Amino acid sequence: MRIINDVLEKILMFIAGSLFAAFILTVLYQVIARNYLKISVSWTDEVAMACFIWSVFIGAAIALRKRRHYVVDVFPSRFLLTQRVLRLFGSLACLPVIYVLIVHGNVLVDMGWNRRSVALGTPMAYIFAAMPVAGIAMLLFSIETIREDIIMLRAGKGVANSGGAAKS
Repeated sequence: MRIINDVLEKILMFIAGSLFAAFILTVLYQVIARNYLKISVSWTDEVAMACFIWSVFIGAAIALRKRRHYVVDVFPSRFLLTQRVLRLFGSLACLPVIYVLIVHGNVLVDMGWNRRSVALGTPMAYIFAAMPVAGIAMLLFSIETIREDIIMLRAGKGVANSGGAAKS
């Protein structure tokens, strides 16, 4: 699972980085066109929005795997077992959100085929698809993180942290 997720993460990082660069360049072009070239470019808003939405959702999936989302430490680090249980709880608590992203994101994609963007005329389903795609990536990453959490819990009972002999 880790090898598959490593490859998936690299692909998603490349896509998210490219989309974010396209977002920056599109906004830069829009500013230059409006302020210096004195022309109005209608498509830039929609392209920038699509690139931003996709990069954010893909970035959220990557952040889930790397555990870079916000974390509030309730207990001191010496409570190792408690920290591990809470970490597993946090991983499990993500599953309902992932369900919503995948299932209801697909519903939104289906509705998006009937809606068109104003400037480009493309189906909004292409933008809405970021939700279920990110949800599927999050599900794959969550399987890995939950598995790791369970392994750490099983191996970590009574194990001291790196700072000394404190056990939880």
